Amino acid sequence: MLVTLLGGCTGVVIGKPAPDPAALAKAEEERLPLNGATAFGELTTIDYCTLLDASKLKDVTEGPRVSLDNCYVRVQLDGQNADLWLGGVLDAQSRIEYASTTEIPDGPELKRRLTIEKPTSDYDGSCYRYLVFDDELSLQANISSYDTVDVSAPEISSERLCPVIEDVLEHAATAVVEKRVGHLDFPAGSLGSVDACGIVSDTEIGAHLGTVEPARKTLTKHSCRWGRSGSNYVSLYFSVDKPTPADAGYVPETLGGRQAMVWVGSGTYCSALTTLKPWPGAKDGEAETVSIFVSMYSGGDPCGVMRNVANTVFPRLPA
Repeated sequence: MLVTLLGGCTGVVIGKPAPDPAALAKAEEERLPLNGATAFGELTTIDYCTLLDASKLKDVTEGPRVSLDNCYVRVQLDGQNADLWLGGVLDAQSRIEYASTTEIPDGPELKRRLTIEKPTSDYDGSCYRYLVFDDELSLQANISSYDTVDVSAPEISSERLCPVIEDVLEHAATAVVEKRVGHLDFPAGSLGSVDACGIVSDTEIGAHLGTVEPARKTLTKHSCRWGRSGSNYVSLYFSVDKPTPADAGYVPETLGGRQAMVWVGSGTYCSALTTLKPWPGAKDGEAETVSIFVSMYSGGDPCGVMRNVANTVFPRLPA
């Protein structure tokens, strides 16, 4: 009888169940700091609108609209327009080029040791913030209350603007940690696949600028700058934009065989924009654009430099 009873108990297992390997791996991953290079993958194709939850914003009047290096939304704060951009991804040198950054006080506790940082000073009318990763890459976000519709509108205080952009980055941090970063699929001949720094040489720009400056490359490759802001410089920028309004102050001109819109700023500044092919799925006439910005702080003719650069660059753009 005793043998029979003991034998009947041999199928009973006493103890803890074996841990789930997948759950263990996920828990271990969530303990580790997150690198931007790992989080974003291919930096030239990020769809920044997949990181922005416009439903969390109040009084959205335009957008979200994706571009090559950001996601754009226009909102209303206190009855005034404010333009918000999320993106792109910067290296540490670009983030602190004009001012060092520090973690915002009393900021949210984000997963994977991400932090939200601010520049040393905030100014009324705009606010800049950065979601910083363990490898010092960062996702930038900014909001500006400069009203292009009513230029006489007063600027909104930074105390009102900055919490909005900090909430946007907190949501972006969650989206990144949860691996919800989307990517764009550029059609053939798109600017998205072109390296802005590779379309013209440093020597060619130097011949127009008056001094040879090494190209300042960006991680996303959609913009390039020769020289430093605040001094003589040429900047080339690829984007996706709506058509330029006829009353926006631009003057039409043919440059490099393309129709362009020229903006003459102060005596030291001049720019031009040319439009390429329509953006896939455009709802408001959005198209790929190329902009050239020139500043000549030490004297000279910025529009003359801009026209020379445009005549060199524009013929090399995708058809």
